[in-house]
Amino acid sequence: MTPQPRNWSNARLAAGLLRLGLGVDFFMHGAVRVPKLAAFADGLVKQFAATILPAFAVRGFALLTPIVEVLVGLLLLAGGRWLRWGAVLGGLQLTALIFGSALREEWANINVQLVHLLALYVLLRSTNDEPR
Repeated sequence: MTPQPRNWSNARLAAGLLRLGLGVDFFMHGAVRVPKLAAFADGLVKQFAATILPAFAVRGFALLTPIVEVLVGLLLLAGGRWLRWGAVLGGLQLTALIFGSALREEWANINVQLVHLLALYVLLRSTNDEPR
């Protein structure tokens, strides 16, 4: 029989896999946009032209979004004391994305964003509550 590492319960393994998957997801969402940041921002400004948001606010948010996504991904991948900050920052980012999707009436996008938010919730609930 293969010896099992101590403290590697199914719950701990599940939390680790969720952390790894979410970390890579957030990191790659941002990393692929960084090289084409100006085009990404221009595209969002066009998409939000018919909403109440001013173009300068959309452009600012668009320029920051990939950087925040990379940071969230790195924090989640780092785990430990950084996990909580990554989950909170990721949750705030997703809340802003949900707001923007609602302005554009993109209900299918909101479903995907809510799944990500729920995954962050599950990740936080499955890890140690004590801040480090």
